[in-house]
Amino acid sequence: MLTYLITIFFSMKTFSKTISIKTKKAFEYIDITDKVEQLLKQSKIKNGIVVVFSKHTTLAIRINEKEKGFFGDFKDFIRKLLPSNKYYRHNDLKIRTENLVCSPGATDCLNGHSHCQTMLLNTSETIPAVEGKMCLGMWQRVLALELDESREREILIHIIGE
Repeated sequence: MLTYLITIFFSMKTFSKTISIKTKKAFEYIDITDKVEQLLKQSKIKNGIVVVFSKHTTLAIRINEKEKGFFGDFKDFIRKLLPSNKYYRHNDLKIRTENLVCSPGATDCLNGHSHCQTMLLNTSETIPAVEGKMCLGMWQRVLALELDESREREILIHIIGE
């Protein structure tokens, strides 16, 4: 049994590619499903898993329906739960000592709400692939959700399988 499992493990292929997107504003949803599907096809991996991973702590990766009403409802919900105008220790430069990239007067690193939102939402999704296709439901799409402000973003697509 162990030899069989080791053989399966070492016969698997991997494929990795980083895609770049430019976001425009907070709570912008970018549908990256088609890009991920193209990379799955390019990988020539038929059966396995597709990991979609944000390289940023304020860009969430989620699977959901692409529908404006839902986007508006979710934006309202998250902003009520974690509003930007509350006190966050992350934004208090008198006590924050780690990962300081703020220049004097800059506000782009005063984004405690965005970091908290991402902790709830997650920065990756793992999707099964069968017969060369992602196993998404009828309305499901892979979405990158900007939680901060306009930025260049990188998303790693890592595919493992055979």
